Amino acid sequence: MKYLRYAFLSVTFLQIAAFAADPGLLKLVMPDAKVLAGMQVAQAKISPFGQYVLGRMQPDDPGFQNFINSTGFDPRTDLTEIVIASNWQGDQKGQWLVLARGSFNPATITAAVQSHGGLVTSFQGVNILAPNGKTAQTSDSVVALLDNSTALMGDMAGVQAAIQRAQGTAPAGFVAPDKVNQLSAQYDFWFLTLVPLSEFSGVVPNQNVGQAMQGNLFQAVLQASGGARFGAQNVMFGAEALTRSDKDASALVDVVKFIAGLLQTNKSQNSTASQVSTLLDTMTVQASGSTMTMALTVPEATMEQLFQGSGTHQQARAHRKHAPAAPVQ
Repeated sequence: MKYLRYAFLSVTFLQIAAFAADPGLLKLVMPDAKVLAGMQVAQAKISPFGQYVLGRMQPDDPGFQNFINSTGFDPRTDLTEIVIASNWQGDQKGQWLVLARGSFNPATITAAVQSHGGLVTSFQGVNILAPNGKTAQTSDSVVALLDNSTALMGDMAGVQAAIQRAQGTAPAGFVAPDKVNQLSAQYDFWFLTLVPLSEFSGVVPNQNVGQAMQGNLFQAVLQASGGARFGAQNVMFGAEALTRSDKDASALVDVVKFIAGLLQTNKSQNSTASQVSTLLDTMTVQASGSTMTMALTVPEATMEQLFQGSGTHQQARAHRKHAPAAPVQ
């Protein structure tokens, strides 16, 4: 069911909390995970920007409403946290898992999948749901509900392995739990990659950007992490890049400052450059040893302007309720 996938993936920008990632979800991550990201959803309604994004989710869409009615699950209110993990393998097909904490009704969701032609198989006492027209073994995306608060999505082998980890019958734990705990406590949305940025060049839609990522500068970035935190007035972004050497970190700082300078120079000639240039006024970037760090603060109202689309900004405003002040300013 396409809306079952939507339930897990549609809330990427709906996150606001100050707590580390759920240990129960992290237990399900594959031991060889190299790329991870997470987001908190539970307190999105107290963030003005979260309210704005909620208003853009097309609540009157018939397909979305049908999904809610048939499964009893509304991703806008029933999700509390998501963790995404992959054992990234470059050009080869890696394994992905989407792990979700929330409020689920396994019986109702299972019945809805079956009523739409989906198939259900059992693995170690857990039902695995496959979409229309495919068996669970051939589907590239299946869903399992471990209980009424935990769901996961991925390919069959990955989901089965996660079920085994949940039940303590397979190895658990990955190589960077301390870093993930640090990031998830610091940011509402966070990410971590333990592979060089140049390895992602093949999946970048823009060919020119992909080619640029194969250059020496991106090859020098061995690991990257960061995230965003939402407050009542501002959205704060941060990023950290671990490079091969002190020299590479300093070079990366120089490149970032050079690009910012170009935008400043051309802001009078291009409206987009002008808007981005204004945002960069609050940016700080520096090197410490072989690590480059960058921070940026963006007013919440400006974030709305950046995300607004034709005909959707007013709709978001109409649906958004007054939000209490969030703890981050």
